[in-house]
Amino acid sequence: MKKILLIVATIFATTLTASAQFSGGSGTQTDPYQITSKADMLTLRDSTNYGVPYWSQGKYFKLMNDITDSLNWTGIGFSADSNCFYGVFDGNNHTIYLNSDTSGIFIWNYGIIENVITAGRCEQTPICGVNGLQAIPGFTGIIRNCHNTANVTTSGTFIGAAGIVLDNSGEVYNCSNVGTITDEYTNGAGGIASISVQGAITNCVNYGLIRCQTMVGGIVAFGGGTISKCINTNAVEGVTNVGAIIGINGGCTITDCFYDIQMCKYKAVDNQDHPGVTGLPTHLLMDELAK
Repeated sequence: MKKILLIVATIFATTLTASAQFSGGSGTQTDPYQITSKADMLTLRDSTNYGVPYWSQGKYFKLMNDITDSLNWTGIGFSADSNCFYGVFDGNNHTIYLNSDTSGIFIWNYGIIENVITAGRCEQTPICGVNGLQAIPGFTGIIRNCHNTANVTTSGTFIGAAGIVLDNSGEVYNCSNVGTITDEYTNGAGGIASISVQGAITNCVNYGLIRCQTMVGGIVAFGGGTISKCINTNAVEGVTNVGAIIGINGGCTITDCFYDIQMCKYKAVDNQDHPGVTGLPTHLLMDELAK
């Protein structure tokens, strides 16, 4: 019976993948699959999550317009193995609206996510839950030129909250958050990432209010790896391990970062000054943003 069920599951996955239909394109770099609707997003999700292993690897996807039919779903790439997202998703500077109680657009990413704008509300991190964790050696995820305007509120016991990526071990650059980020428990809240242990975060800006009881950072709640050329313009609120840039420093190298001393009452890292971080009044911070 187990063998029969395995054969049936394999046939289902193969059929699902073979029948994947988008609004256009062939999935190549020069002719990416065109995504124009919620139905196309569901096709991408189902083919990645339930199709043949590594289905998205080597494939390109391009958003052709805003997706206004709000997503409330389990995101793309639901496990840390062959059902991760391995492709290239170009949001084409369009907006995807979320009204989600479960996850953002992506969960596990070992590919490239770029030029995506998110709006609405989300109970998880809007762009990506996990960005290229090192569970599979040799793979890292990249998130670039992505911008979140959705408000994020989490209340689970092991989740955390952030504007762009929950747990980063890849590369995040040229991204921003405008939404209010709230973790109602004690898991850590950050404007760009909740956790960034081995990854790099570069040239990112947080404009949103960040709130959590403990481990709160304007850019990252718990930071390792590198953070450079990042700016926090808003307040961070918490009780312990609160910083304008990082809540807890796990060995992070920080360079050329700034925060607004008129908006944020906490200092750079865990409410302490830190090399590579400068607090500026609002009018001077605007000059940094303009560079």
